[in-house]
Amino acid sequence: MAHVLRIKYEAVVARVILTIMWLREQPNWFVGGRIMKKGDNNHISEKVAKKIARLSLSALQKQILAEIIAAPISCIPNERFSRRTIMEPVMAHRIDALPSTLLKSEDEYILFLQLNYARYKLGQCRRRLLRRSRWTKKEIMPLLDRYRIQMDCRSKIVTSNMGLVLSMVQRVSYPGVEFADLVSEGSMALLRAADKFDCARGFKFSTYACRAILKGFSRAAKMSYRYHKLFPTQLEIGMQKDDQIEQLRKKVREELVEEMRNIMQRNLADLSDIEDRVLRMRFSLDENQPAPLTLKQVGERLQLTKERIRQIQNRALAKLRLIAEDRLVTA
Repeated sequence: MAHVLRIKYEAVVARVILTIMWLREQPNWFVGGRIMKKGDNNHISEKVAKKIARLSLSALQKQILAEIIAAPISCIPNERFSRRTIMEPVMAHRIDALPSTLLKSEDEYILFLQLNYARYKLGQCRRRLLRRSRWTKKEIMPLLDRYRIQMDCRSKIVTSNMGLVLSMVQRVSYPGVEFADLVSEGSMALLRAADKFDCARGFKFSTYACRAILKGFSRAAKMSYRYHKLFPTQLEIGMQKDDQIEQLRKKVREELVEEMRNIMQRNLADLSDIEDRVLRMRFSLDENQPAPLTLKQVGERLQLTKERIRQIQNRALAKLRLIAEDRLVTA
């Protein structure tokens, strides 16, 4: 049995590594955390499409350019980015990454700087390009070069940290969830973590990524249980009696609620008075309010429109999310 599991484990590892190698060659693994399919140019205008068609580029370069123009470009800002004399030696630094071998702290820091600086410059190049009436190949090549650099950096980060996913899969227990599904969801969580991580805070990426990977596992388990609920299948007796997942979910939910109450009471998110009142009424955070109020009901009490209450709520929740993520990383 152990031999069979070992073969299965090695097969998944090999598949993950091959997937990463394949993604490095594809133009549809884009910069903003959004995956675009080949030929998905619906977000560029006909005028832009004609400009791209007139360029003397290869079909692959035109496809990449279309995706750069269409998709959002996100980066984690850093004060160093405005100082070219500092960033030039950083970008010239060459770092090699081996599969499932964690990087040294200084190498990891440099890779994240390179990743986000390449995206920062990519955004600048795109803005300059879109202001021009005619495009030339000379103007396009720096854009494609920045794209290649950020793709390469992201790939190295994910490749070196893939061992986190495989290691954590073996430490968790989700009855009825396939090993490969956990690896897949954990890998996607690792990709998202690489897009959101701020190296300037002084923490190791692995600390941040582990949290994201665990969330990915939980997401995969929820999807699996929802599927089994919609499409009943013959489950093992052990799984039917095991309430470990439900107890874990309940514990996590209670901890999150307590954490939010603590943030609200101490106003760690720097909420305004109106934001605090809206959240308390919308989510029934006060003991004298047994049930949450609708947007319309909150608006009537505060003499504001339903849409205005929605905007205030979303802004307050964004503040809470930011402070919660900060506390999660530093925990």
